[in-house]
Amino acid sequence: MYFLVRHPGIVQKCPKGIRNSIGYLYATGERRVIQFMPDCARYDSTLGYTLKPGSCRFAATEFGNAYHINPKGLRDDDASLSHPDVIVTGDSYAMGWGVEQDETFAAVLERKSGLKVLNAGIASYGTAREMLMLGRLDTTHLKSLIIQYCENDEDENRAFLQQGNRLQTMGPDEYRQRVVQNMEDKHYYAGKYLIFKWDKKWREIRAPKADKKTPGPDGNPDDVDLFLNALLHSPVDLSKTRIIVLEAVGKDDFDRTFVRRLMEKIKTGQYPPHIKNMMTLDTTKFLTRDHYYVLDDHWHRGGHEAIADALLKLMQEVR
Repeated sequence: MYFLVRHPGIVQKCPKGIRNSIGYLYATGERRVIQFMPDCARYDSTLGYTLKPGSCRFAATEFGNAYHINPKGLRDDDASLSHPDVIVTGDSYAMGWGVEQDETFAAVLERKSGLKVLNAGIASYGTAREMLMLGRLDTTHLKSLIIQYCENDEDENRAFLQQGNRLQTMGPDEYRQRVVQNMEDKHYYAGKYLIFKWDKKWREIRAPKADKKTPGPDGNPDDVDLFLNALLHSPVDLSKTRIIVLEAVGKDDFDRTFVRRLMEKIKTGQYPPHIKNMMTLDTTKFLTRDHYYVLDDHWHRGGHEAIADALLKLMQEVR
């Protein structure tokens, strides 16, 4: 296990079960997360955290990248903050986890389209926080909003609804605790991976099955309902903005149906025109495992390039 965690090229040739097992050990015992790195992120009383203005470096087994962060706490230049034509929101996928700043699909789309594109993606943000961040940005010239959804957005979006469409994030003490945990020694010690594997198995046995379908004010909302609720309660008026939604799926989750169910719901439901006219990009139609890192479950440069090309084609078709 020690050998495989450090040799992703060999892991890539292993059966799926071994790839997943080694990927879990990497994520649990090796990888740090950027949002709890003092050089790269800072506490925010409303959003929990943002990126930290300035420059830093974020690295893992398969990559090492420079981050240049503007005054709003976003991984983009200062010029993009002024009157952007397009804003990209999302989590670590949109932010560009694992790629250089000019390799994110937001940056590639900007170069190829000639439009000013602002990358507002921040690791682990759900739709509710993404909309709150959008409220801090210049949207006076906004033509298109690209929302990168991820399966784990559901928990935040559900909490947002259950809290009366208000977002309660972590306090400063919890944030500091997570920073300490994230910066703990990641070095190998004898039996490390066996301990992690047994701990994971034990937690799976002990943990009760979570019921994510806790009834909300409107009955029993699913992930699509929760996503739409977050959009409908955005602090920004999106009525004149073209919304494009894409989902970031894991490299073994190409059977995800979120975007299809989203389109079905807005066609049959009672929603304002900007929601009814929403567009989606199904990344499962053109991405493959080859667009992802082996250990890290994020897109590499080729994945971002493919997404930017697909977005550009979609945007050109509806001009």
